[in-house]
Amino acid sequence: MKKFAVLTALALLALAAAVGAENPVVFDLPKMTQPPVLDGQRGSAEWNNALELECSLSQILRDGAQYGWRDVATQQSEISVNQLVASEGEDAAEARTDADYSSHIYQAWDDEALYYIIEVRDNIRDVDDSGTPTNWWERDSMTLYVDLVNSREEWGGSGYVYERARMNLINTIAAPQQSSSVTVTWERLIQDARTPTQDADEIAGIEYGFRDAGDAFGGQADYAMEVKVPWQTLMKYNLPAIPGAGSEMGFIWLAPDPDNNDAYGGQIQCWGWGDNPADYSTWVFSDTPAGPGGTAVESDSWGAIKATF
Repeated sequence: MKKFAVLTALALLALAAAVGAENPVVFDLPKMTQPPVLDGQRGSAEWNNALELECSLSQILRDGAQYGWRDVATQQSEISVNQLVASEGEDAAEARTDADYSSHIYQAWDDEALYYIIEVRDNIRDVDDSGTPTNWWERDSMTLYVDLVNSREEWGGSGYVYERARMNLINTIAAPQQSSSVTVTWERLIQDARTPTQDADEIAGIEYGFRDAGDAFGGQADYAMEVKVPWQTLMKYNLPAIPGAGSEMGFIWLAPDPDNNDAYGGQIQCWGWGDNPADYSTWVFSDTPAGPGGTAVESDSWGAIKATF
């Protein structure tokens, strides 16, 4: 039985329409000295000095303490929100906690692409196809929302139409990329309408490596995904030019976590609220080296924050 209708899912995905302060968090995004191997293994030097961010309930609680709350009872901070749910058959003590879902995300760039690797702690992995293949929110995955020109323009109009923001969503499913036809979804604006595609020609160049990590990160169904998003792919629609040092982009991370629900089954939004670019954090592209030859990853990701409230 479907526990949430698609419209309910979209309403939750659009919860970012709530009024809040503009997100002031800015991060320097280091530049790779050489591209990573897309195998889901972070390695000893491959991601040195990359920007490391956490996506978890613990991070949301830290966000709320530092930046304030929209609604503390429902774990909605100004910067992030816990929308995980307690699913049927899920351990009630784990639901909506770090044991339900948590991740660390390492991010960097070079002249060819944006790169990120996600290491996920999960108690249940659910990647079953839905009746609608482009319903990426119904499968365990990670979604990057990125405002490619850091417009910070609020979304408006009716339904799920954006005004002028250079909006892109890149979703990768927690399974090997070639295991089905739905493992990569790219949503972008075409004539101001949100348009998803899984067409092989359209998404050509977007690649990722998946690793089943067992209990490596403290869960029972852990995994890692190492992703490459080429600038040339994004330039097909609304990236005006290849970024360079000093370029800025807005971003958030949204992780669906269905836990065997048949449809939408919860999610967590970190470092911003998805449907309002004014709520996004900001990457500032930097020449600081990451990867082999870069310095060691900082143990405290807060050390990478350039500016805050």
